[in-house]
Amino acid sequence: MNAVNHADHIPPGRALNILNQPVEVMRGRHGQQRLFGPLPGIRYAGVVAYEFELPDSFEPWPGRTLLERTFVLLDLGVSFANPCWVRYAKPDGAVVDRRAEGNDTWYVDLVTVEHHEARYIFRDLFIDLVVPMDGRHYRMLDLDEFADAIDNGSLSVEQATDALRRWQHFLDRHLHAERAPVENWTDFPPAAILSLLELPPFAEPVRWSD
Repeated sequence: MNAVNHADHIPPGRALNILNQPVEVMRGRHGQQRLFGPLPGIRYAGVVAYEFELPDSFEPWPGRTLLERTFVLLDLGVSFANPCWVRYAKPDGAVVDRRAEGNDTWYVDLVTVEHHEARYIFRDLFIDLVVPMDGRHYRMLDLDEFADAIDNGSLSVEQATDALRRWQHFLDRHLHAERAPVENWTDFPPAAILSLLELPPFAEPVRWSD
């Protein structure tokens, strides 16, 4: 399992001393050179949290702002966020409405992770998961896109097998630790992010353009 390229080593016992370590993040899609960022972020042990502001074409859930905070488990290369928005008006006039999902549903993405000193680059690797917190089942998406990327050669067999192993580790560790499904998720949202959930904004927000 090799989610992080050129990762720095954290000696045992020092993980709790690096809270609020500033980092910057670039994000994009697999196979595309264009990246969004740099975005302000914080690293705490094996987690990077970063954030950006959505444009006014998004409507936030009541009581929330348009500042979207995303978390990445570096060892697994898995990114997740509880979206701050309930509706999105697309440029063509179509509207995406998330009321049926609820405001406590998380989106999980398989990603690749590159690390260069204080900069992290995260690229989406197609497979997504929608995880509600009210007892409903999760829903996995875009496995067909993952397969298409293998077929067209943009995703090598080595990359694909590494990604699938990391994804299975995530499912086993955080959703179902036992073979048989249980009533509650095993560790989701992961306890590792709790110290980063309620931090104030990391810096002046960078606005995403739709």
